[in-house]
Amino acid sequence: DLGSIAQKHRQAAGDMWLIRERYLSLLTDLKMQTKSIEEILKERDALMIELSAIYIGAPSTNYKAYSMAQKALKELEDMTFSDEEIDKFLPTELKRK
Repeated sequence: DLGSIAQKHRQAAGDMWLIRERYLSLLTDLKMQTKSIEEILKERDALMIELSAIYIGAPSTNYKAYSMAQKALKELEDMTFSDEEIDKFLPTELKRK
């Protein structure tokens, strides 16, 4: 059922987005020194385990879809950002400039 597969992809994407946000928060904590190294390492390890579980539960793709996505990312530069664009998303403490 394509609808069910699409829903599983949406769920995996949402779960991965949350992990991404938590990593960004962890980087901010590291930069601002609001947590101890031990706390940061513990959180990082927990995030790695959670992300692994998301990948295990996520639906797999086929070679054709993978190739199309790879082409879009490499050749068409879809979803790529310059340093300036990335800085717009980051807290001041993490910006390059």
